[in-house]
Amino acid sequence: MAEIRINPQVGLLEALEAAQLLDRKFTASTNNLANIDTPGYKRDGVTFHEVLMRKIGPRYLKAFKETYAYLDAQQGFLEPTHNPLHFSIVGEGFFKVQTPKGIAYTRAGNFTIDSERRLVTPQGYPVLANGAPVVLDPGMAVEGLVTMDNLKLRVSPEGILSIDGTEIARLDVVTFDDFTKVKKAGENLYVSEGAQEIVAINYEIRQGFVEKSNVNPIREMVNLIEIQRSFESVQRSIRGLDETTEKLIDTTRR
Repeated sequence: MAEIRINPQVGLLEALEAAQLLDRKFTASTNNLANIDTPGYKRDGVTFHEVLMRKIGPRYLKAFKETYAYLDAQQGFLEPTHNPLHFSIVGEGFFKVQTPKGIAYTRAGNFTIDSERRLVTPQGYPVLANGAPVVLDPGMAVEGLVTMDNLKLRVSPEGILSIDGTEIARLDVVTFDDFTKVKKAGENLYVSEGAQEIVAINYEIRQGFVEKSNVNPIREMVNLIEIQRSFESVQRSIRGLDETTEKLIDTTRR
């Protein structure tokens, strides 16, 4: 009969992996709550999957949990702003913007005009259409105030920009083949880390609206409560495993 060896530390490793998963979930939920009022923000989620066995020490093998964050692409509520420089995407896709570090993407369409008459994000990054920054006629504003009553700038549902009925460009709206490779880069922007950019098809642009965050505060608060309870359970498990290990050591010494 084959000899069965038991490693009392395997249970501790399982508990530590669970604690790490809970820590990542806690970080994601608190970050989601902090961005509840951020336009176009997409909530973070955390999950895991079991991967193939790996070696622990000279003779023990075990499966381990690999955690990873994912982007919840659920549509956010559209808030009317009555500002013709505010666009929202209904459906798939991101706006493309030019940053000093290269191309980035955003769902936040609360755009404005900079001193060079370019359509830009709140951080001053140019919004791209046909691969180039959008330059707008400075005379489109009424006494310096942009309102929906001024209809010089229009955006079609397909993202075609026109001034006084003349088409000037089409907004670059793209999606990706693998969202696990799309990462948040701060300033309400996303960057691709190996994901293939694809021209979006299933979308519609709404002018005069801004997409709100898709974070559900009640859901996140419930998540935090569940995480706290689960973490307390993990702590009890670790204490129990420590006590079991001590008893095994005492038994071995006798």
